[in-house]
Amino acid sequence: MGEGEDGSPRRSSSRGPGPHLVRCGTSYLFQIRLPIELGGGRAAPPIRIGIGARPAGGARRMADILAAAARTEFSRIKARRMSGNDDADNEPQEGLVFPGDDPREVVAEIRGYLKGVKLFVDREPPEPWAEQAAAFAGLRGLVGIAREIEKGPDGNPVIVENVDLLKGKYVDQFAGTAMTPVASAAPTVPAPAAAAEPSLASVPPAAAPAVSSSYRVEVLSRTEPRQFDQDGKVIPAFLLDRRIVVRRASEMPPFSEVSDEYLAARLSASPSKHRDISTARFRRDLFIQLIGDHPVDTYNAADLQAYIHLLSHWPAEEGDRRGDWTARQIIENNRDLHLKPIGLSTFRDGYVGTIGTMMRHKMATLGYSDPFAGAKIRYPETATPKRSAEPLASEKISRLFRTGVEGGLLDEAMLPLLGHLTGRRLGLLIHLQGRDIREKFRNVYVAETSGIVFTGGVWKRVPYKTAASTSYFVLHPFLKEIGFVDWAMEQEEDFLFPEIMRLVDPSKSASSYMQRLFRKAGIEKKSGEVFHSLRGGSIDEMRDEKVDGKIRRIQVGHTVGSDEHEGYGRRSLSEKASRQLNLLPLNPEIDFSMFHGLQFDVMAKRKRTRGRRPKS
Repeated sequence: MGEGEDGSPRRSSSRGPGPHLVRCGTSYLFQIRLPIELGGGRAAPPIRIGIGARPAGGARRMADILAAAARTEFSRIKARRMSGNDDADNEPQEGLVFPGDDPREVVAEIRGYLKGVKLFVDREPPEPWAEQAAAFAGLRGLVGIAREIEKGPDGNPVIVENVDLLKGKYVDQFAGTAMTPVASAAPTVPAPAAAAEPSLASVPPAAAPAVSSSYRVEVLSRTEPRQFDQDGKVIPAFLLDRRIVVRRASEMPPFSEVSDEYLAARLSASPSKHRDISTARFRRDLFIQLIGDHPVDTYNAADLQAYIHLLSHWPAEEGDRRGDWTARQIIENNRDLHLKPIGLSTFRDGYVGTIGTMMRHKMATLGYSDPFAGAKIRYPETATPKRSAEPLASEKISRLFRTGVEGGLLDEAMLPLLGHLTGRRLGLLIHLQGRDIREKFRNVYVAETSGIVFTGGVWKRVPYKTAASTSYFVLHPFLKEIGFVDWAMEQEEDFLFPEIMRLVDPSKSASSYMQRLFRKAGIEKKSGEVFHSLRGGSIDEMRDEKVDGKIRRIQVGHTVGSDEHEGYGRRSLSEKASRQLNLLPLNPEIDFSMFHGLQFDVMAKRKRTRGRRPKS
């Protein structure tokens, strides 16, 4: 018996356990396949979690809930990927810190999320608070009176004849928690003492602004207390100081503790990402400064919207944030937006996405629900979308090539050419070693990275975006013609761009160097013309030469296929496809003449210097 597209067994003539279900004796397993766009497909095993022994109907209901939750999470991760930075050539990573591009990370995230959903669904409903119980009793009494009155002459005469008395009793019982007290009895909230708020540079802080005592509070069951201004109007929850709003009692750990565990786990799994983790920690600390450190299950959508509302005045450039000021002082100073605010991608994936991921970290083990699930978030109109890379004119590409060669550094000369001829990402190209280059077919040379490299005495992960990025790609015969392929193969275990790879963060440094090279060539980033434009241009040229879409995607390292049918077949280039790519002509409008006669050994040994060109 085969498997269906969702990972569940195909149904035979007899009725099976149901979609997404596998029966193991008296217990059930839920399973669902990871979509191809996220690195799944028929070749990958389905995501499975145990849902225990339960009636068949209960198992099917649980499977429906988990399937809906999984598809929602799939869509969220796809949207997160589409909105994130696509390459290291853009500005220093201000987007998602842990994007989960590795399918194994996605599977782990989904499995943990589904376990949390299962625990939440299986959890017994909590006992109502004393105030809630009294309100429910009053509400039931009022409903009972209404039913007896509707019966007319058949109604209970004891109730009908004493409607006013009973109604007053039940209204008083219900109003104890759900009705607004009369103005004279309305309690006021005293202004709390301002808690110490640490500055971003850990200096003595200014006092946080006191909360006005001129509003009253209306206590509601199931929700936090509402607050009113002097005119009796409700103050929107996201405009309140979320550090001091009244929250329900909870035995869950505070957000700081949960997020510390998350950051420690990420650092243990990815030591090379310590800078990204440091950025995530800074944003966590910023959230706590602005919203407060509360039990992890007491946050809600208002907290997230308040965080976004405050950050709408947060300066985008780190240099515009004074280190001796608190976060609120920095925000208050930019109320007039004289400093550029953060963009939408950074907002959504960097500041908000990071907090949401940390908040969900212990859902499965502690059994709480996602406090931000279903939140409808509104971003400020000043959070502009990231500008897409625009194509480069042939004349600009020629100028870029010429400027890179004249600089005398191997990375400046060859990385733009490799980006143009292969369509591969900058972060992957700089990690190539001599052993990655080989003759795959006769007179067809390819490059392929294993995904990890040995450098500084330790193995490190190559910063590829998806598993598809590790497939081999064809090197244009022009690279063989100018001698680069032969030189590269001679390097064996050495990196092709050692000057960059000796740095602490090669990908970030390479991005900065390429931005600098583009400016030197007279190509401004603000026009959307960046290193990634070379990648887009390579795809366009293959499309113009009628190269099949699947071949194009494999060559540039994109995930193959947007549906199940496209996912069939090899996920690497065939000999026929490789030879087709090997025969692609060079763009006659671009000048490649400056690459002939280059001495790659000499260029590779040159050191980058400040303020002057490297010596020959």
